[in-house]
Amino acid sequence: MITLPASLNIEKIEDVISKICEGQSNPQLELPVSSKDFAFGGYAAAIQAVNTWAFNNETRELIIKPSSLEVEEQLEQVVKSPHKFTAAMMAKSIRLNLDKKLDVRKEVNSLAKAAIEQQSSNSYGQNHGRLCWYSFVDHSTKGFDRNFYISSLTKHAEPQSLEQISNIISSMVRKSSIVAGGSELLGEEDANELGRLFYELFVNTHEHGSRAKNRNNWLKPATRVIYTYGINLSDDALANSISSNEVLQDYLSALGKTSRSTNRFIEISIIDSGLGYSGRWLADNPKEDDLEQITITNEYEILKKCFKFRSTSSNNLVKGNGLPAVMANLTLLNGFMKVRSNRLSLYRDFVNHPFTEQEIDNYEFMDWDSRKSCNEKLTLKANATGVAITILIPLIDKTELEG
Repeated sequence: MITLPASLNIEKIEDVISKICEGQSNPQLELPVSSKDFAFGGYAAAIQAVNTWAFNNETRELIIKPSSLEVEEQLEQVVKSPHKFTAAMMAKSIRLNLDKKLDVRKEVNSLAKAAIEQQSSNSYGQNHGRLCWYSFVDHSTKGFDRNFYISSLTKHAEPQSLEQISNIISSMVRKSSIVAGGSELLGEEDANELGRLFYELFVNTHEHGSRAKNRNNWLKPATRVIYTYGINLSDDALANSISSNEVLQDYLSALGKTSRSTNRFIEISIIDSGLGYSGRWLADNPKEDDLEQITITNEYEILKKCFKFRSTSSNNLVKGNGLPAVMANLTLLNGFMKVRSNRLSLYRDFVNHPFTEQEIDNYEFMDWDSRKSCNEKLTLKANATGVAITILIPLIDKTELEG
């Protein structure tokens, strides 16, 4: 059995992914009663671990850890957290514990269906405190939320316009910021940059993170999740939260020299259960190589190709289309980005390493484990399913504005 830790610490989640990839076949997945340490990519890492479990598992038996809560309350807790919700949507059976052998998948699916239908009624989606999120269950009839998709009777739904999706992410960010408190809401210019950034990521995961090797086939089972999370930490809480994370320590040190807050952030993550950047590229270009055969260096070069690639989608109206626009906007916002895909775990700190221009920038990333340029050192990780991107956008402290 594989148990998700209560602490959604990235290093602990990486241990889980390694156990899934290297351990026994078809292990049951046990969900904790409660979770903590969500900030700085915890939810995203946990969702990717769940997707990796589902991809490597034929039986997909989910176990809800016993607790003192009533059965109905236990089931409600599952659909209130994005990583648990994802696990439930990917599972073939859901049991309360090993003794009773009671399959409650039907009951959980009923609650999940209600949650999916309800998320469209608010522009910020599902909301629990400072967390706002949308789930897209691609293998169900509920995969195309109307806030993000234009429905069609004759073909697959297409993403909404840049303006519509920008408005949704702005609403999510505003809700997460207000609940977290202590910061000024993003100005119009920053909000526009953020909207363009997120639009590119959403279109990218729609086009590349939802399809099988044959692009005409949608993955089954498959889910995608987007969320915003408001971070507001005291100096002591922040120091404790990143005490073992030298990557974020470096970023915050550089951020302290700007006008942005080093305590208050909006975290935005988008996670899919697709083939990953290298898996997708090699599926589209089968003559190049096979993911199981290529070196980690070649895999990194493929990832960089994906970030250089300009989107040619007819409804994409963003100047500087594609993932280069994401990097340009993150530079303007003093942001930070972590990418986990296939066997790579990378990041780029856009304060220390700003994006220059599309034709000039080398699209280099840093290795998460070594903190060195990927040209110098690449750490071979377990082959995680899909892509998980976590972005940090620093806010402005209200006290700074008052001063």
